[in-house]
Amino acid sequence: MLIPAIMGFSLALASESNCTQNRLDGTTIPATTSKIFPSQQVTPFYQWENNNGYCGEVSLVQAGMNNGQWMSQSNARLICGSGLSQSGPDGWCAAHKFSPNFNAQMLLETPATGVTGVHVYSNAQACLSNARLSATTYPYLSGYKAPNVGMAGFQDYMNWVKKELIAGHQVTLGVLFSGGDDAQYDHIVSVIAIGTNHAVTDETYYGDDVLYFDDHGLYTLSGNSPTDNPPIPPGAGSDTIGCTPYIFGYSFDKLAKTRKKANEKTSSAYSIIIPGANPSYTLAGGDGYKTLKSITGHNYAFSVSGATDNTVGKRYLVPIRLTIPSVTSTNKVANPKDPIAGWQYENSMIGDSITGDSCTNNPPAYPMNPLPVRLDLSNLTPGVVYNLYEYDFSAVTGTGTSAALNVPTENFNAHAAMASSVTTFTATSTSYSMTVSRHSDQIIVFRAVPKSAP
Repeated sequence: MLIPAIMGFSLALASESNCTQNRLDGTTIPATTSKIFPSQQVTPFYQWENNNGYCGEVSLVQAGMNNGQWMSQSNARLICGSGLSQSGPDGWCAAHKFSPNFNAQMLLETPATGVTGVHVYSNAQACLSNARLSATTYPYLSGYKAPNVGMAGFQDYMNWVKKELIAGHQVTLGVLFSGGDDAQYDHIVSVIAIGTNHAVTDETYYGDDVLYFDDHGLYTLSGNSPTDNPPIPPGAGSDTIGCTPYIFGYSFDKLAKTRKKANEKTSSAYSIIIPGANPSYTLAGGDGYKTLKSITGHNYAFSVSGATDNTVGKRYLVPIRLTIPSVTSTNKVANPKDPIAGWQYENSMIGDSITGDSCTNNPPAYPMNPLPVRLDLSNLTPGVVYNLYEYDFSAVTGTGTSAALNVPTENFNAHAAMASSVTTFTATSTSYSMTVSRHSDQIIVFRAVPKSAP
């Protein structure tokens, strides 16, 4: 199985000529007649693996880049406002036999909804709000159209995911992986597309629909065997042994599994839990490490529709997508290009282990510098004058809503003084592009509105 050309990614999957998904899980993606994509293409992004992994944070980084802003995975954890730093409060690692604090990770479920313990933890709802992104979460307690229980609940969940993608939104969800041990989800992934043999506007659940997602490079290969996650993706540059598949695809019906079934030797690499089938447990909201709370298992996901714009009357923000278009450097050394993700990864690594198995409270020693960032604005009206605002921040501080980005959420022209700089231009077409150079530990936010807007 090769990653389809229709997905918009290079078919040169890696230096290794036959880096294919079926070397990991033995599945073959069924063909479909059409694809449903979000309004902004989701480009794979490789995650840090230290401190139990940064999959939720990378998903937030991707959603931010597709809505005009960049922050590192380190800052994406801090933006949640939990005060738990990289791996918990200062001293957590040493006090807990160098074990990461599970609650410091960005998790999908929301506190005080009956599905977690009582302790503070980073969660998608808080992270997205503080990042100034407009988002909604799957209603896991009630379900979307049906109770979130059993196969009917699973179908309801996938129905919601499909509905959000049809609306053009970027969806992030939780999956199980073979050999995992969490009762609800082991990993957080970003949806790339849905393949369908039915009308692309039809929200209905069909078992032969196909979910494509980016696993952030969690599964990597060295030769024929799965391997650890070093800071540079296996297969990048001169690496002719390793490879990083990134994109996985499964029919809806094949995704649904119990925890036990997901771990059978014949099961695929990834699956999604059938909710409420058995009593379950969660680590979220425990004391930070291996404290279990018994619950009914649920499916979780969030959907980002854009940057926050609460201007009364209408939405004025125009879409902005950020990409890393050319080579980055870390400690004056150029980072190699990944065959699929390009330069969409963050090196320096977090922590002090090259393979992602350490626990630390220290940020990376070397940010990427330079970090080139390309802005692509779309949906412009030729002849109209626009203000493109940039807001720059060197760090995230504070807890709760105090950690939120100091960026306007309405009346952007009226709040022009909040911006670090403004570029005014007259659109000559429906799009506008420019490239800036920053460094990766900065937070860079762009917003653009017509000059005539409030």
